[in-house]
Amino acid sequence: MKELARNIGVLVMLIGVAILVIPFLTSGTNNTNLIIGLVLVIEGLLGHIYVNNMKKGGLISNILWAIILLIVPYAIFFISKRMAYSDEEIAAYN
Repeated sequence: MKELARNIGVLVMLIGVAILVIPFLTSGTNNTNLIIGLVLVIEGLLGHIYVNNMKKGGLISNILWAIILLIVPYAIFFISKRMAYSDEEIAAYN
C-alpha cells in the first residue's frame, strides 16, 4: 500500500497519457480530450513531487501546494503522502 501511495502521481500521469493516446488512435481527438489529458499529466507530475517531498511543511507551504495542485487533487495527494510515510520517516529528513 505504501508503494501505491508513493507512486500515485505516476498513476495519475498514466491515466492522463491514456486519455491523450486513446482518442488519437481512434481518430477522435478534440480539444476537450487534450485539455483533460494535459491537466492530468501536469497534476500527476506535481503530485508526485509533493508526495515524495520529505519535508513536513508548514501551513503556508500546504496552502501554496493546495493552490498549485488545485483543491481536490491536493486532498488525494495529501492523504497519499500520509499513507506513504510515517511521522518518523518525515522527521528524519527535517
